[in-house]
Amino acid sequence: MTGRLLALLACVWVLSGCANIQDDTVPQIIPNSEAPTQKPPQGPAKDAEAITVVRDFIRNSGNTTAAQAYLTEEAKRAWHPDNQPTIIEDDFSTVPQSPDKEGDPNQITVEVKGTRMGILNQDKSFTAQQGALSQAVRLAKQDGQWRIAQVPANGLIVPLIEFNLNYRPVRLYFYDVTKSVVVPDLRYLPAAPSVTPSDVVQLLLLGPASSLDGAMRSALPRTATQRTNAALAKDNVLVVNLGDIGNPNREDKELIAQQVMLSLRDLASTVRIQAEGVPLVPERSEWRAADVQTLSDKTTPGAQYPGYVVVNNRMKSLKDLTPVPGPAGSGEYHVESVAQSGDGSDLALVERTNAGLQLRVGNTNVGLRVVYGPTTEMTRPTWQPGLSANQTGSNEVWTVADGAVVRLARTKDNNWYGLPVDYTSLSKFGKITDLRLSRDGVRVAVVADGKLYVGAVARTDNSTGVTIAAPKLVPRVTSAVSVDWLNPSTVMVATNSPTGPVWRVPVDGVEPERYSLSNLTQPLTSITAAPSRTVVVTDAVGMWGASEVGQIWQPFEGGQGPTAHAFYPG
Repeated sequence: MTGRLLALLACVWVLSGCANIQDDTVPQIIPNSEAPTQKPPQGPAKDAEAITVVRDFIRNSGNTTAAQAYLTEEAKRAWHPDNQPTIIEDDFSTVPQSPDKEGDPNQITVEVKGTRMGILNQDKSFTAQQGALSQAVRLAKQDGQWRIAQVPANGLIVPLIEFNLNYRPVRLYFYDVTKSVVVPDLRYLPAAPSVTPSDVVQLLLLGPASSLDGAMRSALPRTATQRTNAALAKDNVLVVNLGDIGNPNREDKELIAQQVMLSLRDLASTVRIQAEGVPLVPERSEWRAADVQTLSDKTTPGAQYPGYVVVNNRMKSLKDLTPVPGPAGSGEYHVESVAQSGDGSDLALVERTNAGLQLRVGNTNVGLRVVYGPTTEMTRPTWQPGLSANQTGSNEVWTVADGAVVRLARTKDNNWYGLPVDYTSLSKFGKITDLRLSRDGVRVAVVADGKLYVGAVARTDNSTGVTIAAPKLVPRVTSAVSVDWLNPSTVMVATNSPTGPVWRVPVDGVEPERYSLSNLTQPLTSITAAPSRTVVVTDAVGMWGASEVGQIWQPFEGGQGPTAHAFYPG
């Protein structure tokens, strides 16, 4: 993955506010200095073979202006790319088809074969769709030169390398259903001639990606428009002038401003936000990314909570390996796995007993009560963050018990009870062996039959019902055994694949990155990750840590043997 894409996939949780626009400002277009330099279209080489014309057309298809040079004049007039390119692996083949004996020598069909990675949707979000691709391209002679006369499905086939060169990732920001937490939503816009602030605002106005329906919401009403294109004023401050936003209260105005500022922070350091030509929030003259408090504090584990490790079925601090006070650290509980809530206040612990596995939950300073079980199998628990507008209480804890997704909620009087969760979308994927909620509670990562899936946690206001929606297979990741969230946009997955034991994977699956193979010995059994923390895996020898792709794995906290498993809060 390119460094530019890596930098933009990293989640930066900064918020800001809004302000005034001077009456004498003159909008200007902001140039995109980070956009790749575009070469002028070269067109096909003279007397190029038909298969070469097709290959070069596909290689240039990330830039439709360049790609048009490979079409006949008639095809140019008929070609209206649907802006939903199919992204394929870089290696593909072009095979000429045998013409009929009485066929026209000035026409030929070339079959394109490759591996589909996914598509770019109309909302500019990427959806992974791994599988074989086979499409026929018809060519005709034009002035003695082969040109493409018919494009398959009137669309685009773009190799991944060209997609990375010609499309720029853009992070939009929305909220969870209670509007308590900001959540990134990754999109991709053509980089030529440039990505403008107006392009970004327009996508923001359209709302979250369709795959996140019910999991995210916008503070902007669906009626909202750009009254004028977002552009620079004379003093080089970006002006965003919104229209048709209704009559939001003060809180919603600030949420709107935060959304806009976050989504534009890669293009502008200061933004004035207007509604119908007047300041959205009268008290704020300008909004800057560094001016505001972050909302990510609610979901990023604090440094005072270093995490835990289970060694020989006893629970210890990951900081210094001291046993935790009480039965979890003394050996009274036969501990299998642990999850600490993001705010550090509670534990969920899977205990093995003579009757089977059971789930205990409680405050870190008091006893842990049994809330579920016994069962034969149970995955490591995972916490849903506190949702202020959730009538079921302040927290939820999830696990998978004997193949069923279990969701438990805490009442105001600190009791726990089961709540419905519709996970039928996962049933076709096979046995679930790991399930992790993102720390913002909006997404879910699932390992089922050795494959990795990422979906949305769809909720309805004032409803106890939850649906795991639109889970998508992550290509390239096989033999998966464990997954955890590195940040709101990225998961880490441990596998027993010979091609790579540990992968960093963006939530849309565009291009997973392989961590170093050095020092790890299969089988791997677990992984834990969190923002700004060392990724820790357990292999056949013990625990190992690494902080970046390419870094050599180092023994973590003395290794502690192959039965040791580390757990960060979440």
